[in-house]
Amino acid sequence: IQPEFERYNVNFKVNYDVAEDMNAYFEAKYVNSEGESIGQPAFFFFNPNNSIKIDNPYLDSSVKDLMEQEGVSSIMVNRMMTDLGRRIENNTRETTRFVAGLRGTVFNDWELDASVVHGQTDLERINGANMIMANYYNALDAVDDGEGNVVCRNEEARAEGCVPVNIMGFGAPSQEAIDYINTVSTGTSEITQTVVTASLANSAIYELPAGYVGFAAGVEYRKEESETKEPDNAVGTFFNALGEDKGDFDVNEIYFEASIPLLADLPLVQDLVLDTAVRYADYSTIGDATSWKVGLDWTVNDQLRVRATQSEALRAPNIGEIFGAPSQTFYNVDDPCLADNLDDLQNSEVRRANCAALGVPAGFESDYDSQTLEGLVSGNKDVKGEESTSTTIGLVYQPSFIENSVVTIDYWKIELEDAITTIASQEILDRCVDAEGGINNQYCNLITRDSASSEITLIQNSVLNVSGQEASGVDFELGYDFDALDGDFSTRLIGTYLIERKEFPFQDQPEDYIEYAGTTGEAKWQANLTISYKRDGFFATFDTRYLDEVSLYTDQELEDNPNPNSLMKFGSYVISDATVGYNFESGFGVKVGVDNIFNRELPFGTRGTGSGSASYDNIGRFGYLRLSYDF
Repeated sequence: IQPEFERYNVNFKVNYDVAEDMNAYFEAKYVNSEGESIGQPAFFFFNPNNSIKIDNPYLDSSVKDLMEQEGVSSIMVNRMMTDLGRRIENNTRETTRFVAGLRGTVFNDWELDASVVHGQTDLERINGANMIMANYYNALDAVDDGEGNVVCRNEEARAEGCVPVNIMGFGAPSQEAIDYINTVSTGTSEITQTVVTASLANSAIYELPAGYVGFAAGVEYRKEESETKEPDNAVGTFFNALGEDKGDFDVNEIYFEASIPLLADLPLVQDLVLDTAVRYADYSTIGDATSWKVGLDWTVNDQLRVRATQSEALRAPNIGEIFGAPSQTFYNVDDPCLADNLDDLQNSEVRRANCAALGVPAGFESDYDSQTLEGLVSGNKDVKGEESTSTTIGLVYQPSFIENSVVTIDYWKIELEDAITTIASQEILDRCVDAEGGINNQYCNLITRDSASSEITLIQNSVLNVSGQEASGVDFELGYDFDALDGDFSTRLIGTYLIERKEFPFQDQPEDYIEYAGTTGEAKWQANLTISYKRDGFFATFDTRYLDEVSLYTDQELEDNPNPNSLMKFGSYVISDATVGYNFESGFGVKVGVDNIFNRELPFGTRGTGSGSASYDNIGRFGYLRLSYDF
């Protein structure tokens, strides 16, 4: 559940008033973390390369007799190589970060904040028990040298130190063979970021009849650099070749923000304020990008406030999405050009014509794609930024008949276009041959076929701007503060109702989407209730988190297979934490806390380590003591 790790943090902060209204500050941080993760070993399932020939001396005589009876010269072995060593990954990360800046008042009424930030993270990744495939295959092909000694059949490999391996039985491989087959691979990564920024703000630059205009403006320069080096000895090993990423980009930005009072002290309008902002960015990779926001804040009276915001934003692709070098992977696919698959389309003539144009002969038959096919996943220098549109409408109500209470409700909707994603390998194949415009398309360019056999030998999967997303929901908050038991109580209930969370694999097909609302990690109802109590230096809190019941499958998956598993749902989930403590006048403080106080177990069927199931606690009841001193 949790890999073993050690982490050290060192932080340093200092500031100095260089003038009456100007403060200079400096920050430094160093973080060192080391983590060890143990994964599965190398494995071979239905791989004809993992075969033992009949003259292998490690074969039991009864197996040899059976092979002779059946007329086979070799047998394929399915095996987890646990006794050759489980793959171990040790990661060491070192982060250093420095900040220097000025903060204060200039030109009498303008607030200045200017800073320079530079940070770097270095990663060393050590992978142990990494199988060298050529060594393993040489060691696997063992023979008797005629003198009763078991040796590697390949004489060249034997001269280079090949040690034969026995895989017939758990624990059979010798340590000498394990040392010959396995290696340790070390890779490194370096990420660097530099930011120079300055802003000026004035909350009252000009007086209108309804109040003062607020204004802020700023400039920013940011540069990001990243380099990942693959281990020198990773090629030809069981560890997938990750490729070497190296890239950088910089961006210059300028932004303006204004708060403009439109109306005040009118019937049904205590205040009406227009908030607006715009940010222009010039990226060295994708060029110009503009984001903006317009909002209205309408205070009806002392009890009711209404607000609405419309905005557009852009996320530029990161270094990996642009410069990511090809990384090795493997796919399970069905070749759409096989004779049995040509009629899968309503208009099968399109597929037949495109397969012929690719050089695949009529009646093409092969079972090669029942095995895994090699693929490469990479970045794309032509990828564009993602664009989003957001709408929010809400209200804040503070009823006069319930003192110290508040109700907040906000409806929100977010739409994402040109989302950066990789396409499923099967989709690449199908869209290549099902395109009515022929094979001159971006999907066919990602596929390599053997000119002689017509079989697919490589699928390249680079990121593309092809998908979209939509999400909407309602956020709500209920708060009530009151005095009781000679102290102060504070209560807050914060929740979300998720209306929709759609993903469009191809945004040009809006009728084809996946609805994730109500599935793992996307519960329709979520809520947090917090009750706190304070009296003098004493304090206590009780927090409860609620997750609604979720389905383990989307509606689209259930349409294809109405009963995929005996486990279909995770039930509703409630978990509570509690703390109690005391802050003494001397500055000393003590706090005792218990997370998951009722020891709520995980829903059956999960370990709580996935992207969705991480919403559930997988530690159990957890207690801690915290001591502090302020001076």
